[in-house]
Amino acid sequence: MKKFEELDSLFHPKAAAVVGATESPFKHGNWYMRSILNRGFPKEHLYPINPNEKEVLGIKAYPRVQDVPEPLDYVVVAIPKKLIKEVVKDCVEAQVKFVMIFTSGFSESTSEREEGKKLEKELLEIIRGTKTRIVGPNGMGVYSFEGKLSYPYVYNPPQGGTVSFVSQSGGHTVSMASFADFWNNIRFSKMVSYGNGIDLEVTDYLEYFAEDPKTKVINIYVEGVRNGPRFFKTLKEATRIKPVVVWKGGWTAGGSRATLSHTGSLAGSNKIWSMVLKQAGAVQVYSMEELCDVTMAFLRLNPPKGVNTAIVGAGGGLSVVSTDALESAGLRTPPFSEKTREELGEIVPDVGTGISNPIDASYFVYYDLKMYIKILELVDEDPNIDLILLQHEVMWGDRNEELFKIVKEIRERLEKPLVIVLHPSSGPREYQPEMEAERLKIIKQYLNDGFLIYPSIPKASNSVFKVIQYYQFLKNREIQRPLKQHLILLE
Repeated sequence: MKKFEELDSLFHPKAAAVVGATESPFKHGNWYMRSILNRGFPKEHLYPINPNEKEVLGIKAYPRVQDVPEPLDYVVVAIPKKLIKEVVKDCVEAQVKFVMIFTSGFSESTSEREEGKKLEKELLEIIRGTKTRIVGPNGMGVYSFEGKLSYPYVYNPPQGGTVSFVSQSGGHTVSMASFADFWNNIRFSKMVSYGNGIDLEVTDYLEYFAEDPKTKVINIYVEGVRNGPRFFKTLKEATRIKPVVVWKGGWTAGGSRATLSHTGSLAGSNKIWSMVLKQAGAVQVYSMEELCDVTMAFLRLNPPKGVNTAIVGAGGGLSVVSTDALESAGLRTPPFSEKTREELGEIVPDVGTGISNPIDASYFVYYDLKMYIKILELVDEDPNIDLILLQHEVMWGDRNEELFKIVKEIRERLEKPLVIVLHPSSGPREYQPEMEAERLKIIKQYLNDGFLIYPSIPKASNSVFKVIQYYQFLKNREIQRPLKQHLILLE
């Protein structure tokens, strides 16, 4: 619990300050003050630091951090680079626990890279042997629902969540917060953007989140690490406790070059990263969208016993391409047992339909949506099936609401996990954008009721398979000797 105790006051500070706080509404010092206050951080323990201001947002300002009347756990620094060293010295003198440097222009700077590297070394020398730690530079810092902290771009959801996100990119952290909430109903317990990570880096936060009881799933966006063996060891230990979903930035040759000018990181080859992540039991994804899709599956899916999937829906061609997509992702669509096929044959008409898996109930099901109840019950009892995927499309009128009620009712009786895919409408002949708006509304309705739902078969199949892979990895885990040459190349 050493790392948890060391970092917990970063996410739950008793007192905080913003160096560079100002009344000017167009500066980041003002934005940080506003966002932290909007999160509900106690006014009496938040201190604006600016020698040129008497007060900021109605709170008394102080010239230096040493002038603050209580010990500070967390200090945001949003000032020009030339003033950073003196402020960090002040923070060390005041025994500040964490200094979050928002300011950029360090080793990630193309035009001033060498000067930036030199300044980073000087900052590390200033804090050497002290109890002060640096977050950043070139990062957004900390969001904590319970700790009442946020970014300069206000993220203030009504409830927290059970996912925590550590990101080398500040922009991704801000985007992830709103994207995941809007599209997947995912909310976060904690987020940290650590930028260049000259002191605390991804491995430190990973170790903390692995121990954090409020975190059920860990999300990571990383471009590079300083100590490959330590990262691998920590990642392998973390995945034994909870799922870790990793989005590795810079996995192409061009992307790898771009990371150097973003956070000053050497990315390493994607082949090596993929090998290390797989060996550690982490789940690798390649976009923010996929990160959200897979995380949602971890949160909403009871782990299936295997990959054998029943596809239930309407449409012959759709059944074929859905099977292709599902099996391409790694899942399987085995034939139903003879008993299941016989009983399905008594329910599903034998004209223009299919009951071998996938089930194509054709247009008959549109006339009688309750047909799904008996179909799903029979499939649920089939010993060849581990998982059920129900696919449908947006319908007209109150049919969507009727289907929702049917699926909600049957869910309570199903033993096997249920995944829903809601396709765009295949009619009317002339495309109408309002049908897509209707589809989004319906998807949100299912999400709000706790369903795992996706807008396409490939997204659903990929996410579900990666969740199954993780749990199978845990089940079959054997001690593997890490390949040292791979870990060295990560650095």
